[in-house]
Amino acid sequence: MNTKVLFEEYREDILECVHHGTVCVVNKDGIAAAVGDPGWICYYRSASKPIQSLPVLIHGLDLKYGLTEEETALFSGSHWGDEEHVRVLESIMRKTGLKEEQMIMLPTYPNRISERNRLIKNHMPPRKVYHNCSGKHLGMMLLARELGEEVSGYWKRDSRTQQEILGIIAMMTDVAADDVKTGVDGCGVPVYAVPFHSIATSYLRLVCPELIQDPALRTAVIKNVTMIHKYPHMIAGKDIVCSVLASSGDLLGKSGALGVYAIGIRSLGVGVVVKIMDGSHDEFAAAVIRVFEDLGYDNLEVAGKLKELYPAAIVNDNKEMVGHRKAVFKLFE
Repeated sequence: MNTKVLFEEYREDILECVHHGTVCVVNKDGIAAAVGDPGWICYYRSASKPIQSLPVLIHGLDLKYGLTEEETALFSGSHWGDEEHVRVLESIMRKTGLKEEQMIMLPTYPNRISERNRLIKNHMPPRKVYHNCSGKHLGMMLLARELGEEVSGYWKRDSRTQQEILGIIAMMTDVAADDVKTGVDGCGVPVYAVPFHSIATSYLRLVCPELIQDPALRTAVIKNVTMIHKYPHMIAGKDIVCSVLASSGDLLGKSGALGVYAIGIRSLGVGVVVKIMDGSHDEFAAAVIRVFEDLGYDNLEVAGKLKELYPAAIVNDNKEMVGHRKAVFKLFE
């Protein structure tokens, strides 16, 4: 696999750290730009969530259980365990009759450090709903019940639930279901790997659903992305890159564990995927900003917010600026 240096970190003027990876941009005609190998097989990790949630909408389960748009949007998110996320998750369980203990992951604390510390300080126990994937799991459990399966088996690779999700991955990527590679994600459910450029293709279709041939899938994508745009805090949380992007109706971005970031830009008609090979997430905002610059995408509000929240300066424990990080890749050279 061919990778390139994507980011450099300097302390004073001395290069201290580099991050290798790959980047790919696609449009309706195929690959428009690539840094490194666009064809290597890459796991989506949680970048697949806005696709894995689509069967819930195809089957009309949001309507069947009277779920709000905010609640339904959380099926696509990697939430940070804020109080509003827990409120929404508990509301979903009340309406559907699903139980927290039915989720297969172990109890944990939220991703948000301040919320984690608050809970621990108040001697509150870990819970499964605090897991960033709990929204996705509730959606899969609903699907399992709708398909007549035991909810307890929703996570099994050979279940009808996971096979239906696999079929949607195949449709969104143009990769035959038999050719989609499957592993086990950190939360215990199947995770999918496809050619790198195919991840970008799926994000192109999420933001440009007119490119989707299947009417039911197209309708579900339109509904899902519209809800995410209405409730951007549900896809991640306040001041997180994914939610900043979703606050713009022109963008959709979703992170995946170990350095995956996928983006769709509707007005440009492109899907983009970035993979940082050492698994770092710290460079996601810088990656998005560089992609914007190289594509000539002038969204000053989103870019400005990302620069404010994730500055290039490296600051030490004494709040002194001691260096900087920068993106060094170019999409077009």
